[in-house]
Amino acid sequence: MRIVFMGTPNFAATILEDLSQHYNVVAAYTRPDAVRGRGKKLVASPVKETAMSLGISVEQPTTFKDPEAIATLEQYRPDFIIVAAYGMILPVDVLECPTYHCLNVHASLLPRWRGAAPIEHAILADDEETGVCIMRMEEGLDTGDYCVCRSLEVGDKDVALLTDLLADLGAHALLTALTQLEAGCIRWTRQDEEH
Repeated sequence: MRIVFMGTPNFAATILEDLSQHYNVVAAYTRPDAVRGRGKKLVASPVKETAMSLGISVEQPTTFKDPEAIATLEQYRPDFIIVAAYGMILPVDVLECPTYHCLNVHASLLPRWRGAAPIEHAILADDEETGVCIMRMEEGLDTGDYCVCRSLEVGDKDVALLTDLLADLGAHALLTALTQLEAGCIRWTRQDEEH
């Protein structure tokens, strides 16, 4: 199985590291290096640093509107594209590239907190629990069917701790989903649009 991973922050780097121990990750896509700090130095994302330490090819397109970016992605011949906090909306050309699915590790119990910053939203809303869902990506923003979810209590956890815990939960949920997909026993749940 050939997997292309797409993500940027520490949350995604944790998932990439776990995933790479079980599956053939042929490339990691992440946002371009960003200027950080007073020294105005370019800093690599946590996903880039993790991928490089694991010997995984890194791609950093600024957009997928460029046909060359799509051609490069197609050359990796992915069976699956796994996305976790990538920070870029993926066009149809990307969603249709893998042999099977584009899967997203989303840090909320869908359909609650679709879109950006779901962990922060859960804390600000005083949610009692939050979690992660493995979702099949489609054109809508976080609207696809999901298959595996894991939850935990928010309690008095801060964003950093909750992010770390959810990254671990997300990695395990993703591995479960991929195992179920390989075995042909996956069960998809449609999101309740009433929420």
